[in-house]
Amino acid sequence: MHHELMAAVALLTAAAAGVAVGVSVEGGASVRAGTVAWVTVAALVFLALSARLRSSRLKWLGDVREFEAADPLPSGGPDRPDHTLRKALRFSLFLLPSVAIGLLGLPSVLLVALALSLDWIVKAAVGARWERRNGRRLWLGHDPADPNRLSYSPVTPPPSTRTASDAPSG
Repeated sequence: MHHELMAAVALLTAAAAGVAVGVSVEGGASVRAGTVAWVTVAALVFLALSARLRSSRLKWLGDVREFEAADPLPSGGPDRPDHTLRKALRFSLFLLPSVAIGLLGLPSVLLVALALSLDWIVKAAVGARWERRNGRRLWLGHDPADPNRLSYSPVTPPPSTRTASDAPSG
């Protein structure tokens, strides 16, 4: 669920940058305390509703059935390199439209990006909770025929700590 969290953070950061540009273009006249309070309450309600629906077993809304249907990885773990360039590209693809929307003076349009990023954060949280409860780590894209299919590997316990003399602690 790491990819969901990273995409959500990138989108949330880009939306915040777009709102900041939009507010600065308008001179801050469009920001009122009532509007900020309304957006905050709406985001929290959306967050709670999304968390409830995603942690259910409902066919099109819940994620738990998808997590439980994951196949085991054949090698026991992924051997994926860190795609820093891909992460930077994803962030720039979110940032450019957000800043353009801000420059056009339409920061309220970025509420859609806020809702989408909150939903991705909830999916990552629900996935992390499922992983912790089931002792499995979920991975995406290990099946070339179906890159959206989840796989899992068992979570190995951390190695025991040792003292300076290489004796077990304790």
